Order: sequence, then structure tokens, then C-alpha cells
Amino acid sequence: MQLQNLFDSYHKLSEEEIELIAKNISLRQFKSNETFLKAGIRSNEIGLVTSGVFRYYFFDNEANEVTSFFMSENEFVGNVSSFFEYIPSSGTIEAITECEIIIIPRKSWELFCAEIPHWENTFQKIINEVLIKKTNFQRSLINSDAKASYLKFLNTFPNISNRIPLIYIASFLGITPFSLSRIRKVIATL
Repeated sequence: MQLQNLFDSYHKLSEEEIELIAKNISLRQFKSNETFLKAGIRSNEIGLVTSGVFRYYFFDNEANEVTSFFMSENEFVGNVSSFFEYIPSSGTIEAITECEIIIIPRKSWELFCAEIPHWENTFQKIINEVLIKKTNFQRSLINSDAKASYLKFLNTFPNISNRIPLIYIASFLGITPFSLSRIRKVIATL
């Protein structure tokens, strides 16, 4: 079980805990462009990506779609603020590729928190690592030109760069698809 492997890298689960988790989670398939969570809806589940890539996006003041983050294999998919604070999601989470995720409904989450002593602490460590990675990446872009930003993206997210449309990468980096296409041509000639 992928979820067990992820948690075992932080805190070893007992056989009873593994059995409890297995009984209270499910697998769900998503087709490309299918929505996991819509903006304005409160999240009542989170998931662990077993295959595929999701993106989190929102609309800016000028109604432009802005990709804020990608989630792929062995990463959690969901809006943490919405799930934990019981508030509507500020953005939408959509499958970019065909995806499969392990679903943890809120009821199961609460059961795991009550029955598995290190559940919340382990999950908090995982969230912190993801936020640090995202923050460090965004900080590294502050004084970077478009080419440097794209090269940093390729370095930071090598497992998804060839699986997602360029328009989403451009949106994530804050550049136009045309500029990204030009940059890719320049890099290809190096």
C-alpha cells in the first residue's frame, strides 16, 4: 500500500493500524480534465496520488487562469486549508492526466486521528515538507528571468515536466505560452 510506505518513512505503522487504514480508504480514478475539488466547495476528503498529475488553479483579478501548484505520485492532493479549516476552497483541483488516488474521507481521517497515535504529527511533517519545497521554489524565481525559471522548474519537477501541457507550466511560471515555447527551442539547441 503506497500510503503505508509513505507513512512508514516517518513512523512505522503497526499491523492493526495498516488494517484500519485499508478498511477506511478507497481508490478513485480520474480522467484528464476531471475535477477533484471545485473552487467555492468545502473539501471533505483528501487523497494520495498513486498515478498521474493534478494541478491547483484559481482565477486572478482579470479572470486569467493561474496554475498555483502541481501534485503527482506519492503526494497528497487536496486543499489543506479547506479540509482542516472547514472553509470553501479558493481554487480548483483538476486532473491533468489520467490519475488514480487513494481517497481518505473526513470521517476516516477523524478515525485515524483518534486511533493512530502518530497520524496527525506524521501528516503535519509531510505538509511542512511540501510547503517548504513550494516556498523555496517560488522564492528562487523572484530574481530569475523566464529561461532560468523554466530550467529551475525542470530541475525541481523532472517527473512531471513531460507529462503536462506547456500552457500549465507557463501559467505556473508566470510567463506566456509563446515565451515558454521560445525558451524550449533555445534550450533544445544547447
